[in-house]
Order: sequence, then structure tokens, then C-alpha cells
Amino acid sequence: MARIVQKYGGTSVGSVERIKHVASRIQKAQVEGNELVVVVSAMGKSTDGLVRLAGEITASPSKREMDMLLTTGEQVTISLLTMALHELGLEATSLTGWQAGMETEASHGNARISHINTDRIEEELSKGKVVIVAGFQGICGTEITTLGRGGSDTTAVALAAALKAERCDIYTDVTGVFTTDPRYVKQARKLHSISYDEMLEMANLGAGVLHPRAVEFAKNYDVPLMVASSMEEVEGTMIEEEVTMEQNLIVRGIAFENDVTKVTVKGLPNRLNTLSRLFSTLSEHKVNVDIIIQNQYDADHVNISFSITQSSLKETLAILQEAQEELQFTDIYFEEELAKVSIVGSGMVSNPGVAAKMFEVLAENEVFVKMVSTSEIKVSVVVDEADMVLAVEMLHAAFQLAEEVEEAEEVATLS
Repeated sequence: MARIVQKYGGTSVGSVERIKHVASRIQKAQVEGNELVVVVSAMGKSTDGLVRLAGEITASPSKREMDMLLTTGEQVTISLLTMALHELGLEATSLTGWQAGMETEASHGNARISHINTDRIEEELSKGKVVIVAGFQGICGTEITTLGRGGSDTTAVALAAALKAERCDIYTDVTGVFTTDPRYVKQARKLHSISYDEMLEMANLGAGVLHPRAVEFAKNYDVPLMVASSMEEVEGTMIEEEVTMEQNLIVRGIAFENDVTKVTVKGLPNRLNTLSRLFSTLSEHKVNVDIIIQNQYDADHVNISFSITQSSLKETLAILQEAQEELQFTDIYFEEELAKVSIVGSGMVSNPGVAAKMFEVLAENEVFVKMVSTSEIKVSVVVDEADMVLAVEMLHAAFQLAEEVEEAEEVATLS
């Protein structure tokens, strides 16, 4: 008997019909002899509806009360899904995050899991029941908390680790992890497998299939993840430490995101502590900075550019203007309507010239690069938002990501 944790996202449980469909899938998995713990999100866009309701009451609701409000969404789903399983004749029970032993740090809105007491879940599993757990939520002392964006993915992976599950299956509205977003690039191809590191980079760089925290958890605790469709009975994508397919692909995928803004702080004093003072000021206000570039234009002064999200611009400008006298810069310049495009692949470590090829392809298509960031397995560029899709399409073609890699050819290549 295999112990498996399944997770179904909001779209997968977005209606009564879809909840019944999920119940039938769970029934099939149990009939096959599996021991199941199922994590679910709130139905469809119900969380957005709760946020709107709060906004009609107050422009600044307390984080504690928002946690109290938002956790009701998952409680609706777990009870309805459990009822659907009962109708199919299955023994099942629903548990909120705190009933499932999901203990977190003392933080509302974006808490991190500190410990999972699995006693209640183990007790229910020993009775032959399917255990349905509310994702996204936990408890600190007597206080209800939520895990923030992507919290249900994190709940599922953390439970899989704590319960020593054979794997964690993430069911969503896509059939797996693709070389890039198929909504933008028709030639995008589903990957058979991808490594934790590659998936973590893709998730951090804009791929919305999995939240980075969930992938990080899976990597740290060596939990195999499978991403598959909740609607179609097709093979998904396996995320694991050692990738068994397509190892000869240097670039495995292309991630991208828009709403990027470049901020340049001009005329900063050229001192050893200039960088630390500037970015400490921003970090104190929780401003998340991505790519950073420093240019020295004379012996005494430097310009520092960095990228942020568009939504952070107003706050960032206010923080910098307030600190202008302390930081001693002369001016601030910002550029909006930008996007970040990134190529990702563990094969880049041992294959020089990948970045050069990327820049060559962009130049040939008259896509101007404004910022660059690299790591061992990725190269990111900031370009005009209007050029984002073109850049992704051209890079996808140049690195031959649309081409299926035959396992036999791969074996020959590796030998």
C-alpha cells in the first residue's frame, strides 16, 4: 500500500460538479490500494470574493481578522468533498489546518510552518479513512494563521514530508510543467521530468504552476512531486532530484513575468557602505529587490539600478525620497512597462556560450536588453514588456525546446 498526498487547486474544486469529479478520482486511487491524504484549496475564486467583502468594510483590515475570514474558504471545500466521498461509499473525514496539526510561526497572512503533529491524521488513516485537509492554514498557540500565496501547495508538500509519503501529487488545471507557458507559445511542450533546482528557478522567475516555497520544501525533504491535470487522465510531470529524461537539453524551460520596473538611484557617494545602506533602507520596509546593477561614472559617484515589481514603485519612491539626505543621492529615475525573460537549465553549468547565444538571438530580433542577471542554471534579462512574447518565442525556437527528445537518442548521447 502506497501512502500518497494529493492536492487539488481552486479551479479543480470550483463547482459541485468538479468536486464530485475529484471525489471519483480519489475513489479510484483508493481502490488501487493507496492510503490517501488530500489537501484542497478554496473553491474557484471564492478567496477573491472574501477579500472583496473585507474591502467593502474597511480599506485596512487587520491581518488577524483576514486570516479568520480567508480560512473559511478551505473549510467549505473540505466539508463538501468529504460529503461527496461519503456518497460514493468511502470512509472519509475532513480536518482544518489546525486539526491536522499544522503548527506555524506567530505571523498572520504569511506564516511559515514550524512543526506538524501528525497524530490525528495517522489515527484517521489507521481506520482506513481518506483524510481531507484544508490547505493554506495552520495554528500558532490558539491563533489561526494562513501560509500566504501558494499555501495549499506548501501544505501538501509539508504533509507528504511529515507523513513519509511515497510522493505528492499536485493536481491543477494544466497537464504538467511545460517548457514555457503554452498560453503564449503554442509550441510549448510538456516535460516528462524536471529537477528540483530547475523547477525552483522556474517558479521564482514567473512560472505559476507551483509556488517556490512548495518546491523548496520538496527539495529539502526529498519529496517527489508530480504535477498533473485534475480534468484529464494523462501523464504529468515528475519533479525530483535526478531527472531521468531529457538530460541532454541544455535549456529546459523559459519563464517570464511582466509588471517589472527599473529604478535608478543617481549620484550616490562611491563608498564601501553605499550598497548596504541603500538596500538596508529598502529591506527595512519589506521592499523586494531583484536584479541589481552598479555603474561608476566618476571617482566619487555611482549610479545603482535595480528591478522591483510595478506594485512596489510608489512605496519605493516614497522611501527613497524620505531617505535622500541620509543616502546622499542626487536624483531618482524609473522605467516602467518592462518584463523579465529567463532561460533555465541545469545543463548550462557545463556548457559555456549559452548566455552568448541568448543575447545573439535577442539582438537578431531587435530586442533591447536593459538588465542581466545570471546564476549557475539561469540567465535572466529585462526587456520592454512589448517585446516579452517575441523574446520568449524566439528563445524557445533557438534552444529547440519544442522538439521531443527520444529516450533512445538520449542514452546514446550520454554514453
